[in-house]
Amino acid sequence: MGIELDNYTVREAVMQIETYLSDDMLNTVESVSMRMLIESENDPVVRGVLSSLDLAVIGEKEIIQAAGVPTMQRMQETDENDFTYEFFKRIERNKKSVFLLGETEHRLAGIKRELKETFPKLVFAGEYALENCVGDLEAVINEMNAMTPDVIVSILPTPLQEHFFAEHKDKMSATIWYGMGEFGIHGRKNGIGSFFRNRMHLGKLKNSMSKYQSQKLETTERGEDEAQ
Repeated sequence: MGIELDNYTVREAVMQIETYLSDDMLNTVESVSMRMLIESENDPVVRGVLSSLDLAVIGEKEIIQAAGVPTMQRMQETDENDFTYEFFKRIERNKKSVFLLGETEHRLAGIKRELKETFPKLVFAGEYALENCVGDLEAVINEMNAMTPDVIVSILPTPLQEHFFAEHKDKMSATIWYGMGEFGIHGRKNGIGSFFRNRMHLGKLKNSMSKYQSQKLETTERGEDEAQ
């Protein structure tokens, strides 16, 4: 679909995170879902953010399958959400602080509880639920920067997450933006609802990929005709 994703092993991706932690600039990381790719087809902001990420982590094994590059290791790592676990483990080990950004207090509380249980030594610089913002979103950025976090972890849903980042990225003072989106610490919840949702998203993703390839082929053929 014209968007480059990083099919790194978890080990390779975590090595990238180590490099980012020593930078003075904002490094952008997101776990990419099928829904995000589908949204990018008609939302130029989502597409722009995904295309410009420093590390675009494949968040669902169906994406690897659809791209035609499945391997046992990558399928297992992705299915078990190993990157997210290793990411926070590395943040905890390096004693870096985390600021949580979410849409609702309920979602923030759930993620924070999971993080505290799994990574008891993780340092929290602060948190903010956008539902509590009654005015300009500049107030969110000001509060976030005042806490001087090393890492901003967004659990905003797509496309809200990408629109927020695109509008405010130049004002963030952290070293890593991690768009975890609607994923949890242990991946997405399993169940019959999750199964049907994934099947629906996979169908839409394949349709979008097919449409993109057809348009690309038409453009190539048109160029060849004009050249003759």
